Parts: sequence; structure tokens; C-alpha cells
Amino acid sequence: MDNSLLIQKATLIDGTGKPPKENCTIVVKDGKFAHIYDCPEGADKGLRENPDLPVIDAEGCYLLPGLMDLHIHLDGYSLKDHIIAKYWHMTTAKALKLLHAVNNASQVLDCGFTTLRFMGMYQSMDIHLREAINLGLVRGPRLLCSGQQVTMTAGHWDLFTPNWALREPGETSDGIDECLKAVRRLVREGADFVKIHSSGGLMSPSDKVGWRNYTYEETKAICDEAHAFDMRVAAHAGGREGIKVCLDAGVDTIEHGYYLGENDDLIEQMIKQGAFLIPTVAVTDACKNHAASTGAPAGTIAKGQAAYEAHQNSIYKAYKAGVKMGSASDAYNLLKCWDLGREFAILERVGIKPLDIIKFATLGSADAIGRMNELGSIEEGKIADLILLNCNPLENMDKLGSDAATPLVVLAGKVVKNNLEQ
Repeated sequence: MDNSLLIQKATLIDGTGKPPKENCTIVVKDGKFAHIYDCPEGADKGLRENPDLPVIDAEGCYLLPGLMDLHIHLDGYSLKDHIIAKYWHMTTAKALKLLHAVNNASQVLDCGFTTLRFMGMYQSMDIHLREAINLGLVRGPRLLCSGQQVTMTAGHWDLFTPNWALREPGETSDGIDECLKAVRRLVREGADFVKIHSSGGLMSPSDKVGWRNYTYEETKAICDEAHAFDMRVAAHAGGREGIKVCLDAGVDTIEHGYYLGENDDLIEQMIKQGAFLIPTVAVTDACKNHAASTGAPAGTIAKGQAAYEAHQNSIYKAYKAGVKMGSASDAYNLLKCWDLGREFAILERVGIKPLDIIKFATLGSADAIGRMNELGSIEEGKIADLILLNCNPLENMDKLGSDAATPLVVLAGKVVKNNLEQ
């Protein structure tokens, strides 16, 4: 039987926010969770009823759903030596970035991440990577891809490129008609969702985080068109005005939210509308603590350091108020893709409870992408994405998302990493 196995003697953290359960047995059949036994007798029953399944002894390990990162740029530098982040964007060919994305996808899978939202590449090359993974040509997690990001002239993404450099046709979209065409082009190309820019950002050195990008009318047109094709809209939104425009226009996920907490009305509006916050606190932490060593632009470092406390305060206020959250790192070149787990330890320092951090990285993220009925928790009938950790993540949040602490990764019932001693 393909994509089937039995895991016994595990301590289960199922992703729903419930406390751990010891000595659990999990039966996976045809890529889905078939049975979950949460009692000592479950192992014997599971073995009796499924004598032909391969058995994994997980004694001393913690069993969790596969992790998710909903805001990642896999096309960043994938090796572990030093690069100058300031020049990466302009000095690296698109084809080479795609090959780095291949390498990053494999490394991220080894860290226990089984679902990612890839925030796009020029010419929608991320979609081709998704197809290569689905065909089995390369190794990687489940990808949801935005294709080429939708940005205005002089918007955050546009200003990644120096002002003197030529832009390719279709790199920017201005006005309602161009925005509609951009969404329709993404539908044709096979994108899973739409990524837009609604405020200035950190890595665009010549803008300010507080600058509003797309107008309400443009944003509303994008959201209406995307929703007509059953696509969700994720918006880079750090400044207050940009966040407000997004919420008024119907954006589904607010990415970053650096200054969200400075306006309680915005938090209340998020709760009322059911919009999700995708925190990415690791990126402002990186700006404050180690961006200088990467050669990041001085403007990037200054903006990130200025936003550091406001960002953490925003996340904590939203969390305490009950805003729905997913989990993400914004990994690229300030934070490397093989270091995604840094986000979890920072969230714990911010004041978020470990069980909730795990829930945001599993079931909460599945909810944010509209797939809570099939992903995000270890429940019978759901797709069997799971990981084993060799330590208790509730006491070692810095180990969650770590390659070294994750000996087993299972994607849709298929063992894609197994470093357990059998």
C-alpha cells in the first residue's frame, strides 16, 4: 500500500492547540491519517489491524503536523557561506535564482516544513518549480505560488531595482485596467494566490515603510478579480495607511503588519472581517541583530531597526486581541531559508504561548490558505503531513523548524526524510 505507515509510541501535539498526549499510535493509509490511537493499547491494536504496514518506533519523540511558512522567498541565496545581500538582486541571473530555489526547497523540507507559500519570482518562475516538485523532478515541500508579484510603479517591489535600471514589460501595474490584467495573467499562468504590495518596505532602500502603495480602488479591483477566480490575496502591508486600504478592499492576509498595533481600530477591523495576520517577526529581528553582517543596505537596516519594537508590539497586541494568525518568516537573504525556525523562538520572546505558536504554524496557517479541511492538524481523514522532533518543542522552541532536531518528515504519507536509528 503506497504512502502508508504506522508510527507508534509518539508524544502527539496535533496542531489544534490541545496539550500533548503521550504514547500515541498513528496509522497512515494512502497518504491520509486513517486512525489515531491516543492510549497505550493503541499500539497493539494498530499493529493487529495493520500487520502489513511499515512501522516507525517514535519512542522519545514528539509527533507534530508538518510545519507551514506562508511568506518565503525560496529564490534567495541557498548556500551557507557569506554573500552581500545588497547586490544579490541585481547581480544574480533569474535562472541561477531558480536553481537556488531548488536547493532551498530541499533544505526547507528537511527542516520539517511541508507547505510553503512562495512569494513569487519574475516571469512566474516559481510556478515552474512547483510543477517540477509535483512531477517528482526535484525534491521539495508542497508549494503555493503567487507568480510574479503585483506592484505599482515606485512601489515596494519596483524599488528593489535601482531607479536607473530598465524594467521588463509587465513588471509594474498601474491603474485599475492594468491591475485587472495582472490578475488575469496570473490566473492563466496557474498561480495559487495573488501577492500585492500595499506599502513601502524594508529591502526597498529608497522608500518609507509608511508610504501607501496601491489606492483603495486599485486594491479593490485586484481583490474582486482574484476572488472571482477563487484566489486569495496576500498584501505586503507594513504602514498603517496601507493596512487600512487592504482591509477596506478585502485583502485576505496582511503580511508583516509592522505598525498595525499603533491603531486599535485596525486590529478590531481585522477581527471583524476575519482577516489573517502573517507576522514575519524574524525579518525585523534580523535587521536589528545581524543585517549589517550580510551587507544589507544601510536604509534597510535603519528601517528594520526603527520598526523592530513596533512590529513586536503589533504582533503581541493582535495576538491578545484574538486576530487570526498564520506563520511565516519572510526568509530570503537577511534570514536564510534554512533558518526558518528562528521565527518561532522570536514569537515566544514576544509573548506568544508555545502551543499557540505551533497552532499558527500548522492549523492556523492551513486556515489562512483555505485548506483547513485537509491540512494543518493530525486528525483522521486529513492529508498525512507530519514530522518527528527529538525534543519537546514546548520547552525548546528554538529547535522547532531545525534540520538537526527533525529526524523524520512525512509528506502526504510519503517518508521524505528519515534519520531515525532503526
